[in-house]
Amino acid sequence: MSLEAVLYRDWSGRLRPSWLACWPIARTGLLLVLRRKMFWLLLGLALLNFLFVFATIYLKAQVASQNPGLARFVDRVLSNVTGTGETYRDFMFAQGTVTMLLLGFAGAILVGDDMRQGGLTFYLSRRISRWHYVVGKLLSIGLLVSLTTTVPALILYVQYGLLMDSTSYFRENLGILRGILGYGLILSITLSLLLFAMASWLQKTVPLVMSWACIFVMIPALAGLLRRAFDDRNWQLLMLWRDVRLLGTWCFGGIDTDRELQLLLPAAVIVLLVCLLSMLAIVPRVRAVRVVQ
Repeated sequence: MSLEAVLYRDWSGRLRPSWLACWPIARTGLLLVLRRKMFWLLLGLALLNFLFVFATIYLKAQVASQNPGLARFVDRVLSNVTGTGETYRDFMFAQGTVTMLLLGFAGAILVGDDMRQGGLTFYLSRRISRWHYVVGKLLSIGLLVSLTTTVPALILYVQYGLLMDSTSYFRENLGILRGILGYGLILSITLSLLLFAMASWLQKTVPLVMSWACIFVMIPALAGLLRRAFDDRNWQLLMLWRDVRLLGTWCFGGIDTDRELQLLLPAAVIVLLVCLLSMLAIVPRVRAVRVVQ
C-alpha cells in the first residue's frame, strides 16, 4: 500500500523547541480549574478588593482634578492609594487570603488527580519528559497566583499613571513596576513549588486543604503566641506569608527600619529552603510513575 493511499502527509513546518510542550500542559491545567464554579466564586471574591482600590483611585483622581488641596487630604485619609510602592505591596499582600483558598482547592485538581487517576502516566506516555510535566503544572499554578495578585496590581499601576494625565508617573516610578513583577515572581515560585509538593503526596482535597491551612493559619497563630510568650520577634519568621511579604518589600525598596533589615536575610533563607525542600519532595513522586510508551 502506498503512502498516498493511507493519507500520509509529511511534515513541512518548522520544528519548535521541546520546552514549548510545557505551555499546553499549563493551559490545560488552568482551564481545568476555571471550569469549576467554585473557583469563579473565589476569583470574584478576589476581585472585590481590586474593585474597591480601583474605584478609590478613580475617585481620588476626580477630586484632585477639581481641588488639589482636597486631594492631599484624601491622601492622608486613604493612605493605601497614594500611588507609592506600599500601595501595590499592601494590595498584593491583602489578596493573600483568597489566593490561599484558591490554591488549596486547586492543588488536588491540578496535581493530586493526576497522581491518583493515572493522568501523569498519560502525559509521560507522550514524547515529553517528566520535567516538561513539572514545569507545565508549576506554570498553571503560577498563572493562578498571578491572576489574583500580579495582574490586578499591574492594572492598578497603569490606571494610576493614566489618571495622572502625565507620563512622568511611569518614568519616575519604574521601580514600582519592577517591585510588582519581582513580588509576583516570588509569590508564584514559592507557592507553586509548595503546592505541587504537597498535592503530589497528599493527592486528595481534604487532607491537602487541612495541611495547607496548617501552614498558613495554624503555624502563624502559633508563631504569634510564641512571639508574645518569649517577647521575641524572630518567631514571626515561622510565618511563610510574612517572609514572602518581607521579600516583596525589599523588591519595592521599602525596607527602612533596622529590624526589617535584620529579618530580611533569615526570611530569604527560609523561603529558599521551602522551595528547595519542595523540589526534593517533587522529584521522587514524579520519578515513581511508570512510563508507558
